[in-house]
Amino acid sequence: MLGRFLLNIRRRESPFYDRLYRIAKSMVGFELPVVPGFHSLLYRERQFRLSSCQTILRIFYWTPLFKSRCQRVGKRLQLVGGVPLIMGNLRLIIGDGVTMFGQSTLSGAKVFDTPTLTVGDHTHLGYQLIINVGCDVTIGKRVLVADRVTIMSYDGHPTDPGQRHLPAPPASSRKIVIGDNVWIGINSVILKGVTIGEGSVIASGSVVTSRVPPNSLAMGNPARIYPLMMTCEPS
Repeated sequence: MLGRFLLNIRRRESPFYDRLYRIAKSMVGFELPVVPGFHSLLYRERQFRLSSCQTILRIFYWTPLFKSRCQRVGKRLQLVGGVPLIMGNLRLIIGDGVTMFGQSTLSGAKVFDTPTLTVGDHTHLGYQLIINVGCDVTIGKRVLVADRVTIMSYDGHPTDPGQRHLPAPPASSRKIVIGDNVWIGINSVILKGVTIGEGSVIASGSVVTSRVPPNSLAMGNPARIYPLMMTCEPS
């Protein structure tokens, strides 16, 4: 009965239903006016409440849980928005002052006994980061990893269709090394066997398939290497 009534309104079957339809449409677009001072106060109260809840969760819940899963964690770990999802028998070694987001996935390939992810001091690992570790993945100090970056050191499955339901063999994995002071842009992909030299920049959306020399710019799909222009302030 109610379903038929609502259907009649959506179809505007008669002047009566058309009137109800217009009333409903006007209510959808209804807005309250902003009250100066009052709503800005409510906004600040909301920000304070959310920040306080996040701080309490980080100190008493997120950080202890994450540390219990790591082999070593340095001082001043900053977890934002929760605990990263950790899959497989992944060995985690985290340095001092590292920032990580809860909406991230860190996985270790089951064909290795101790796949290891090492993160250096004062490194920032962005939102929705995916790291798949077969052979070890090492990220240096003061590295900036932007949001939605994917780092893959293991194929996961064979390319042969008849074997694709099985795990890929260990030989399909190669170590990834990211040097100190590297900046990896948003939506970039770092594939197995890649070494990124110290001070290099990976442009947003790039797919890195081979070695990047120190102080270089890698850009494109597949990424090509360009010299990183160093600028200095005039004396």
